[in-house]
Amino acid sequence: MKRFVLMGVLSSIIMASCTIGALNEEGASLSFSFAVPLKTTVTKAVSLPDTNSFILLIRGNTGETIYNGLYGSRPAELTVPAGTYEVSVRSIEFEKPAFETPQYGDSKVIVVSNGEKASVAFLCKQLNSGMRFSFSENFLKKYDNGRILLEQEAGNLEYLFTEKRIAYLKAGNVGINHKTSSATTPLFSRIIGAGEIYNITLDASAAESSSEFSITVDTTVVRINERVIIGEEFSGADGSSAQKAVSVSQAKNRIGDTLWVWGYIVGGDMSSSSVTFNGPFSKDSHIAIAENASEKNRDACFSVELSRAAIKSALNLVSNPSNLGRKVFLKGVVVSSYFGLNGLKKVSEYSM
Repeated sequence: MKRFVLMGVLSSIIMASCTIGALNEEGASLSFSFAVPLKTTVTKAVSLPDTNSFILLIRGNTGETIYNGLYGSRPAELTVPAGTYEVSVRSIEFEKPAFETPQYGDSKVIVVSNGEKASVAFLCKQLNSGMRFSFSENFLKKYDNGRILLEQEAGNLEYLFTEKRIAYLKAGNVGINHKTSSATTPLFSRIIGAGEIYNITLDASAAESSSEFSITVDTTVVRINERVIIGEEFSGADGSSAQKAVSVSQAKNRIGDTLWVWGYIVGGDMSSSSVTFNGPFSKDSHIAIAENASEKNRDACFSVELSRAAIKSALNLVSNPSNLGRKVFLKGVVVSSYFGLNGLKKVSEYSM
């Protein structure tokens, strides 16, 4: 398996630079570059995408296409009317799930006036997501024929038990199914974020299903290692213990109850209308959790009050910035509104 990290260019930070110069008063000018050269740290030989082969798309604010073609074939300087433009680069077109097809890119909106010259510097990140599976002996015995079917609205992809490559998918919901010649059986589903690479081991058991998570983060993608045990339907998540913790979405239906709830720490510095998802953080009294480790939608979050000193010391993001993205189990009282969201207060116990 080839693994590489694109340093500098492939990060989660979006950057643009603009310079103003004197032109004639009848138009504006756009020029483009990549913010820094593509660099890589590799464990095996790997080919990086050639920036000249990236696809550059420039559209006006009324939807008209100004340029759609190879980045390497672009005009050195493009004269356009004053206005607002959406510009983007993509390493490849990615319309449906496929093997070994990571997509990198960046996009931004540029506003230019008559006589202005805007120089746009693209800083790329991975846009799609990936999954790679391995299978235990128990799983192969129980599901000894067929294959895994990855299902999305954009399309499906069959994953053989002997497959070693990464399957790349659009960010969003993906269904993982077992498919034979006669039937397709749903196993589980995941909501995956842009830049996330899942390494999933499938096991099988006659007992209850469970999941164990371990997360590491590099500069390019969130790499999530997960073990999923497929067995009888698990109905034991009642919030009575950390082992039976309920999800954020389940907790929202248990207002007033004292429960164990699990989620990923995704942010902090909350207000009645916002959540800060990227550090540094300044408030240690609360955190935001969600079911997706890369959640950036405030409405999908669950607010958590850190009132006890020991728990605040261990979980707050001001003094523990490495907690961002970690899975946590919390026992507290589910409330209908804390910073305008369903949340957890009076947290008395936690586990990570």
